[in-house]
Amino acid sequence: CLVQTWFNSAELMEDQLLLLLESLEERIVSQQLKLVREHTHLTQNKGGPFSLDISWLCFTQEKEEKLTMMMVEMSGVRLQKDGSATCMGEAFSAVAALYVSLYVLDVLSS
Repeated sequence: CLVQTWFNSAELMEDQLLLLLESLEERIVSQQLKLVREHTHLTQNKGGPFSLDISWLCFTQEKEEKLTMMMVEMSGVRLQKDGSATCMGEAFSAVAALYVSLYVLDVLSS
């Protein structure tokens, strides 16, 4: 199956799993899921630089913002506070793996 092969190629790194755990403790998984969903939708058909709605990067604490930016960057996307982002290499499958993980955590924690 094409979809299965496509998603099997990307796994989260151990550091990302630790950041996911911290995100769950900080109760920001839902907001991170929205950000990654928006990013995945934008990068599905194009690579390189793009812009996100800056409201997706508005967290109540700077720690939450840094945590999110680090986790997304580990998936191959460099986020800036102004909403600009750049994909590094083949980021889509890594971001898709992150999205699935955030989605499952969001559902289980609701």
